Formats: sequence, structure tokens, C-alpha cells
Amino acid sequence: MNTSVLTSKHPEQAHEVPGASHIAFLSGVTASPPSAATSPGADRFRKLHIRSGSSSSSGNGSPIHTPVSASSNKQPQSPGRSGLLAENYKYATTQKASEALVSTGPGQPQSHRVSHDSDALSNVAHRMLHDTDSSSPVNSQPAGIKNQTNDHENQSGLQPQKFQSLDGSEKPELSLSTYQSKPKPPSCETYKPSGMFLQPGAHVITEDQLINEVRAIYAGLVMVEKKCIDIDKQQSENPDELKDMQWQALIALHTTLLYEHYDFFLASNHPLASTVLKKLADKYSMPSRMWRYGIHSFLELLRKRLPGSLEHMLAFIYIAYSMMTLLLESIPAFEGTWIECLGDLARYRMAVEEVDMRDRDTWSAVSRYWYGRAADKTPEVGRLQHHHAVLARPNLLQQLFYYSKALTSTEPFTNARDSISLVFGPLLDSSRPVNPSNPPILATFVKVHGLFFTRGEIAQSLSWAEEFLGQLDAHIESAGTVFREQAVYITSANYAAVFDFGHTDARLYPMFAAKNLQKPKSEMIDAAYQHWETKPHEETIIGLRKAPSSAEIKFETSDQTVSFASHLAFLTLDIILQRTGDRKVLPSAHLSLAFLWCMALVPKSMEFIQADVPWKRIAIFLNSLIKPETDMTKIASEEFPVHETGSARQLPEDFFIRGLAWGQLYYPGDFFNETADYEERSIELPSAIVPRTRRCLWLGLQIAKLKCWIEYDQQERAFCATRFADELCGLAGQHRVLGVKSDQPDADITMAD
Repeated sequence: MNTSVLTSKHPEQAHEVPGASHIAFLSGVTASPPSAATSPGADRFRKLHIRSGSSSSSGNGSPIHTPVSASSNKQPQSPGRSGLLAENYKYATTQKASEALVSTGPGQPQSHRVSHDSDALSNVAHRMLHDTDSSSPVNSQPAGIKNQTNDHENQSGLQPQKFQSLDGSEKPELSLSTYQSKPKPPSCETYKPSGMFLQPGAHVITEDQLINEVRAIYAGLVMVEKKCIDIDKQQSENPDELKDMQWQALIALHTTLLYEHYDFFLASNHPLASTVLKKLADKYSMPSRMWRYGIHSFLELLRKRLPGSLEHMLAFIYIAYSMMTLLLESIPAFEGTWIECLGDLARYRMAVEEVDMRDRDTWSAVSRYWYGRAADKTPEVGRLQHHHAVLARPNLLQQLFYYSKALTSTEPFTNARDSISLVFGPLLDSSRPVNPSNPPILATFVKVHGLFFTRGEIAQSLSWAEEFLGQLDAHIESAGTVFREQAVYITSANYAAVFDFGHTDARLYPMFAAKNLQKPKSEMIDAAYQHWETKPHEETIIGLRKAPSSAEIKFETSDQTVSFASHLAFLTLDIILQRTGDRKVLPSAHLSLAFLWCMALVPKSMEFIQADVPWKRIAIFLNSLIKPETDMTKIASEEFPVHETGSARQLPEDFFIRGLAWGQLYYPGDFFNETADYEERSIELPSAIVPRTRRCLWLGLQIAKLKCWIEYDQQERAFCATRFADELCGLAGQHRVLGVKSDQPDADITMAD
């Protein structure tokens, strides 16, 4: 079959432009705007007559159905209509008449329903018998049905008795006891007229009919789309304020385009549609066109005319939101797109709410929920992390985390570079105050990364880094359980800086591109064992880390930036791991050990940072996790430690790691097949300490198997750093520019909740 099914075979046929009445009003030809109920989109829904044997999602028997907002208030047409709609109408009336003839069961009076509905039955039969449409298959049997109806009425013979009222007038008695029962009509089995049936048949549409229907829908859709594009462009350049009636006409026009798209999606995804027909929506980018021309461009026009257009913007947001929820239920093939669009619409609704902050928070939560669902389906897409970053305002640390994740995801969203610059710009301007809702130490931390990202002054970055590291331990103590999540944000942002935020000249980030990780994981592990037997190390990066000679010197290359970022990242880790026994630091330790394990599987990347890693501190921390009852043999034998089955197998930080470029080497392929609800993922249960501890120990054992930086003694049940790790530590000390050292002992402290 020709794939160009949308090309009409009769180009000379003239089509009425859908939405022309709205355009006429906007141009001043007509005085009043048309209603949405009489729009071409709504009229098409009433005219569609595609039927199949399968059930529809709307429950009306037709796979193409009308959304509630698009349905017309007109009454059904008379039986004079033609085609399948007329047939369906006659089938329905015949069904109603036949149901009236069916007995209600043995031992029950059969006269009640017939006498009660005698007028309605007579009218139905009268209309049915006077239909002269020869195209309907039911016209071959009207006489038989008429005779049956008349015979049944004659045989029933139910005549109500009459009585005299007190004033002498004759009135019918309403009680059933006053009816004289005549002999019962014969059972329905005795009637075997030709063509009699109790349920209308299903007429299967042919492929050619379906193609013609889709072609006609697409022709009308393109016309409406072109008018929407032209009018949106015209109005965006028009400085004059629009009247309410003009806004309503614009809303009706764009609503018509949404209805046309809805019609196209249902027809092209018909159960009987061919594979070529079902691929048309993707081939012609229909979901993105629907969002771009039918929703987004008009919302931007409304946004630019605020506050005068507020009521109209809210009305259109609700219309578009309803349409997207309907598409989410009806067309699951593009479920990810509909979910993301719902998140965008909820974000628009949140942005225009400036009066009721509770409503604003509610819509922000709704948008975050939809983006979370979209990220579940495509966690590798950085664009979704960018959406989360926008919703994180004014939390600077969360914004840094989500923007950096958007830039270092498996599929990075490069536009996030412009967005994150809008965060760093005001923050690095000393004349502008920082939002007081952000703790000063965290604002300082974001400033350091702002200088890394913008390649700013080295001396200023070192000054802010010293300030952050000097206050970090006190902040961990005062923050309480909140630091569990903050530590994950801090650690992840540090490792994003090690990847130079996915900059074009970064060297580490491309090593984790999906095309470079095509080998099975088992082969990568075997190759890593062989590589690390020689204990190689790279001194180029660490040699670029020198204290600046003046305050004006800036970062010049990606390697130089990575050298300073690695220094900060692992000094931060060293301070965090000093708090042995503190449960608040376990999520950060888990993420760091996972990062080191994945880096070790890509040896060239590990050579850049291995000298900065505090291997001795890691061994001490891992030893603090080993308890007498810990079965290290069982942990070492596991392919991947999974504490529970189902949705309880993931830890909260697992969802932060998922989607990162380096994270694709960590989890098994089916690890996220079953997950908890989005609202429940951030809940930290007391029992999480057990699987998190097992994960840390398992990662420590995997790294120790490489016998390069740390080793595990099975008899002593303890980890220790290797001589090679001591050599690396000495090398790093020669290039140390951040002199923060903790005086705290390495002894365990009491477990803190």
C-alpha cells in the first residue's frame, strides 16, 4: 500500500475550511463568534461513522468517539439520514420494538409493559415502517415487524376498566387490579419471522474507507493548523488589546484544532488500521505539532497579554488539560508525550497563580507528579530533569542538582545551559541579595559551581570552597535528617562538575556515551580486572591544579576545571565519611561508592580522578558498617543486592542516580520494572538502613576485587587501603590547594537518626 495515504486522490474537490467562522469573526466579517458546539471539529465527531466489532474506550460502540467538551447538544437526526448512521439508528429502534415484544418470564403479567409503552411502541413502529431508505438492510423486513406488532397488540387485549368518580366523570383506574387479563400471547419462541434479530450487527469498515476518512481528517486539520499559525503570528505582532469576544473566538479556533488532532489520532489508531496507517502520527510528528501550534503558541500569546488575558488563559488551560487527559486514556501509543504535556500545562497553571499560594503549590505538585511519571518511562532524557529544575525554584541546591543532571544524563538537554546560567548570573553578582530561604553554606556551594560552570576566577572559587568545607560538618550536625537529601544533591552536583557539566570540550563525559558502552557488563568487568592489574595512573589532570598567582586568573580549559572540581568533590566526601555511624551520610556514601565502581569499569575515566579519592577514609567507613551479624560471604556472592521484591527494592537515592550517564552501568536491567508511587519514593523508612548498608558493603567488595586501591581480608573481616592508594595520596598532597583538614578522630560515634 502506498505510504502517502494522506495525499488525496481528488485534489480538485473543494473542502470547507474548518474554523472559517472563527476566522471571519476575528477579521470583522461577522458580528458574533461561533460556538464551539457548531465548530467543524465538533461537526466531524457527529458525522464520523467508523464502526468495528471491537469495543470502544468511550463505551458507545464506536472506536472514534466525541470528548465531553466537544459533543454537541443537538438532538439525534431523524431516520432520514443515510449510510451507517442511518442503519445504526434503525437497528436501535428495531431493538427497542423487539424488546417490547419479549415476555418478561413465566408467572409474571406480560400485559403491563405493553400497555404502559403502547404509545411509544406504536410511534417507533410507525417511524420505522415509513423509512424508505433502500440502502439499509433492515428495510427488507418492515412488513413482518409490522404484522408482529399489530398481532401482538390485538392478542394482548388489555382494556382498563373505567369507574365513575364522585362528580360523575369517568376516570381510568390506576391500580393493576382493575385490568382484565386476556389470554397470554404466545411465547416469543413461536415467532420466527424472516430477518428478526435482537441486536444490531457490527459493520466492519474496509481499509480503503478508513484511509479516505483519515485523509479527509488530515486535510481539514492542516487547514485549521495553518490558520492558527497565521493568526497567532499576526496577534503576537499586534500591540492592540483584544476584546473578550475576540479571545473567545481564538479559543474556539484553537479548540477546533485540538478536536481535529483528536479525531486524527483515533482514526489512525483504529483497531483495524494497518501498520502504515498507525505510523502516520509519528511520521508527520502529529503530537509535537498539536502541542506547538494548538497549545503552546497560543498560551505564549496569552501569557504576553497578561493580566488582561488571565481569565481566557485559565479557560484554555483547562480545555487543553482535559483534551490531554482524554488522549492519555485513548491513545496509549504516545503516553509519554501526553504525560509531559500535562506536566507543562500544570506548570503554566502554577505560573499564572499569584494570589492563592495554596493553589500555586497544588499545581506545582501536580506538575511535578506528571514529570515524575514521564521520567519513569524515559529516565535517560535530560529534558525532564530540566522541567524539575524549573519547579525547584527558589531552592538553589535543588536547581543545581536537576540542571546538572539534565546536562549529564544519557540524553543531555543542552538548552539547560542557558537556564542554569540564569541561576548563576544573579548569584555571582555580589550586589544582588540571595534568597533568605537558602542556607548561606548551600548558597556558597552553588556559587563555587557557578564559577566552575562559567570558567570564572580561580581564586574566588577557592575562597568559597574553603568556606563551604569549613562549615560542612557543623551544617550536617544542625540540618538533621534533612541532610540525607541535601547530601545526595551536593554529591551528585560535585560529580557533574567532574564531568564538566557535559561541556563540549569535556573528556570524561563522552566516555560514558551509550555508544561507547555497548559491551555486556560482564565483559566490561573482566576488561577492568585486566586493566587494573598494572595499576596505571594519569598525572596530567592533577598537575594542572595550581594556586593562582593573581585574583584575575580564570579557568582556561576543561581539564583544568575538572582538576579543581575533583579536588572539591573528594574533599567533601572525606568530610562526610568522617561521620562514621551517622545514618544521615549513608545515602551520600552509597552514591559515591556507586560512582567510583562505575568509573572503575571505564578505566580511562578513573585514571583522571583516582589520586583525589580518599581511599583510606573509604576503607575505615566500610569497616564501620560491618557488624558481627553481617554475612559478608553472602553479600560478596550476590550479583546485585536486592533487599526486597517489588516496589520496596529501590532506595530514595536510586531515583536520583537513574538516568545519569554513569548510572547506566550500576543497576540491573530489570531493577526499575516495579517502583513505588511517585509520592512515596522520598519517604525514608527506618528499615532502609539495612539495604543501604548492604549496598555500600557490596560496592566496597566489588571495588576491592580489583585489588588496586582497597582490599578485603576475609579472616579479619576488614577493608584496608593498598600501597598504591598510599602512593596516590602522596601525589595528591603535592597538588593540594584546599587545605581544610579535619581534627576529628576516626572512632565511631553513636548512631544518629
